[in-house]
Amino acid sequence: MRELDIRLASFDMDGTVLEHESSWVAIHRHFKTEDIGAASLKLYGEGKIDYREFMRRDISSWPSNVTRTELEGILSEYKLREDAHSTLERLRKMGIKTALVTSGIDILAKEVAAELGFDYWVANGLKFDSKGIILPEGIGRVDPTRKDLAYQKLLAKAGIPAKKTIAVGDTIYDLAFLKSAAKGFLLAHSTRVSDPQIIHIDSLSEIFDHI
Repeated sequence: MRELDIRLASFDMDGTVLEHESSWVAIHRHFKTEDIGAASLKLYGEGKIDYREFMRRDISSWPSNVTRTELEGILSEYKLREDAHSTLERLRKMGIKTALVTSGIDILAKEVAAELGFDYWVANGLKFDSKGIILPEGIGRVDPTRKDLAYQKLLAKAGIPAKKTIAVGDTIYDLAFLKSAAKGFLLAHSTRVSDPQIIHIDSLSEIFDHI
């Protein structure tokens, strides 16, 4: 690792440091709106809508009077990956900063970042009125297929060049993010890619075998 002079290790959230899939899907499941979310994902994947429209469709499918407090409750039952704490702690002991880069929801990202002690984090946001009731437009900070753009902004603020970082994700949506770092790691749940720049791993702690 020291040959590469790594200063920052960055991680996706849903499916990477957390066991479960998308925080957006968790809310859809609660409100039984998975079909709407899946239809929007298909349109997004086909390039027929952009990510802001994707978020708007997701949010508008939920009850119009849903509150921040209710959403916090839905998202509170997250489960950290078994070796998340130990991996982050080992990185800290090595003097390496850590970042969470996710297209998930900021309500959850803030909690996860605090629990695991991330130095930096960036996520998409929800808006609420003065009574805490959700508004129809989300805050798009991290486009799933272009996480590298959000990552570059985070690195610029941190003053750390990408060549001194590693990145860890778990889906094809993370590939641009992973390839923008000095080394990119893909948790091989069901996704595998033929790309020499991507290292497949089965657990977070395996990054230490390669850096």
